[in-house]
Amino acid sequence: MHVIHTQNELIKTLKTLPHIAFVPTMGNLHEGHIKLIQEALKKTKHIVVSIFINPLQFNSKEDFKNYPRTLEKDLSMLEGLNVPYVFVPSEEDILDQLETTEIHLPPITNDLCGKFRPGHFNGVATIVCKLFTLIKPDIAFFGKKDFQQLFLIKALVKQFSYPIEIVGIDTVRDHDGLAKSSRNNLLSEENRKKAPQLLQQLNTMKEKVIQKTSSLEEIEAQSVSALNASGWTVDYLSIRSAQSLENPLHDENQIVILGAATLGSVRLIDNIEFCIQD
Repeated sequence: MHVIHTQNELIKTLKTLPHIAFVPTMGNLHEGHIKLIQEALKKTKHIVVSIFINPLQFNSKEDFKNYPRTLEKDLSMLEGLNVPYVFVPSEEDILDQLETTEIHLPPITNDLCGKFRPGHFNGVATIVCKLFTLIKPDIAFFGKKDFQQLFLIKALVKQFSYPIEIVGIDTVRDHDGLAKSSRNNLLSEENRKKAPQLLQQLNTMKEKVIQKTSSLEEIEAQSVSALNASGWTVDYLSIRSAQSLENPLHDENQIVILGAATLGSVRLIDNIEFCIQD
C-alpha cells in the first residue's frame, strides 16, 4: 500500500494509471466506508482512498477538534482491504493551494442540512473539487446516508463537466438499524440505545405517506413532536422528491424522507428512499 502525503507525489504516482476509482473519507473508518471500497474494487484495482478531515465543512471549532482521529487504525484497515493508494495530505498542502474557482451550488444547498449548517456544503464542495482535480478519477463513490451531499456532488460534477461517474452506495446499518457513522462513537451508552428512534420515525413517516391519510406537513410535525418528546432536538424531518430534493409534486412517486436531529451533543442524520407505488 502506497501512502501519499503531498500533491506533487500524488500527481506523479497516478499520472500513468488507467481507470481510477476514488473514495473520499475523513478517516475514522467504519463498515460504511468498507462497503464503498468493496464496491470500488469491483470496478478497478486502481483505487485511491483519501483521508482528510476538512476544516472548511465544520461549523464549530469544537466539533472539528472532537472529530475522531484514528489514522493508524484506518491505514491498517485499508491495508487489509488491499487498497493500493491512500492520500493523506496535511491541511497546509491542501488549503494553501486552493484554486479560486467560484462554485455555484444549487439553491437546495441552503435548505435541509444547509439551513442549519451554513457554509457546510460549500466547504465540502471546495475540497471535493480540489481532490477531483488532483486525482482525476473515472468513478467516485459516496454513501447515500449523506443524501443531500450526494445530490450536490452530482450537481458539482455537472457544473464543471467533470468526466466522473458518481456512484451512490446504500447506507450500511448496525444491527438495530442505526446508520453507521463516525459520530456514533460519541454517543453515550444510554443515547446509543435511543439512537435508532430516528430511523423508526422515518419509517413511521413512510407508512403515513403511502397511506395518504394525512398531509405531508402533518406527518412531519407529528414525528418532530415525537422525537422532541423523547429527548431529541430535531433540526428537520422532511419529505422530499428523491429527484430534486424539492417538496414533492402531487403525483410524485420517488420519495426520500430526510432527518437530522441531535441526541445529547451528537447530531445524527439519516434518510430512507421509497416509491409510493411500486
